Amino acid sequence: MNRSSSTSAIILSLKPLGENNSSVTLLTPDNGILYAVLYGGPKSRMRSLVSQWNSGKVWLYENPEKNQIKISDFEVSNYHTSFSQNLFKSYAASLAAELAIKTRCAGSAQQCHRLVSGFLDGMELCDEEQSRLGLLRFLWRYLELLGIQPQSHACSNCGKTFLDTRFAPEAVSYYNSMENSFICPDCADHLQGENMLSVKNTAVQYLSALTVLTPSEARKLTIDEEIYGQIRQLVFFLIENSIDQKLNSIETGMGIL
Repeated sequence: MNRSSSTSAIILSLKPLGENNSSVTLLTPDNGILYAVLYGGPKSRMRSLVSQWNSGKVWLYENPEKNQIKISDFEVSNYHTSFSQNLFKSYAASLAAELAIKTRCAGSAQQCHRLVSGFLDGMELCDEEQSRLGLLRFLWRYLELLGIQPQSHACSNCGKTFLDTRFAPEAVSYYNSMENSFICPDCADHLQGENMLSVKNTAVQYLSALTVLTPSEARKLTIDEEIYGQIRQLVFFLIENSIDQKLNSIETGMGIL
């Protein structure tokens, strides 16, 4: 049995293990979340390479006697140095990592790795304002991976498309949490209730566009601050409701994210 292997990986976190070692959490496309041990003090070459948010190719050695996986080597392909210099990027990356861990990669390690990798790489190339929109796009796509992304093309009650020109951009639509669906402005008046979250039609149109556009096309879309706030509130609610628990990154970073 070959105990050595290699795979692509993103370093999600490191925690001290004894005096000179670290417990490392990795996200891989082959096995999802892995926990491995990094041996070596602060002056070791590996310690500088195996740093939070770095991604690349990792070599692992599995020791069944110790029930332990050891990191033998790591070749970094992407550094995300701006995360340590920007509080929003740091919290957004932590949210993506926590989501991957708590949902067990939403049942698809390969797709989860692709989404998280693309999100982190994208933030490294963007400023904070662009990264904020990137977080919304990432969370909306992660909802699809979880299988709970609400259908945003048409009203679940009457079937009218949210792109219908009869609906003014300022018109108010609703998200129905009981049915995980959107209700158009025409149907909203007689369906309001405690399970309804109001969102402007522009917000629903933006989410609908994200489901059909390529990532490069979606990055060209812009929304104002009010619509951003409504979508952020909605996707945070959907994410936490889907896993039935609060996310520490959202709770501690509420004034930042």
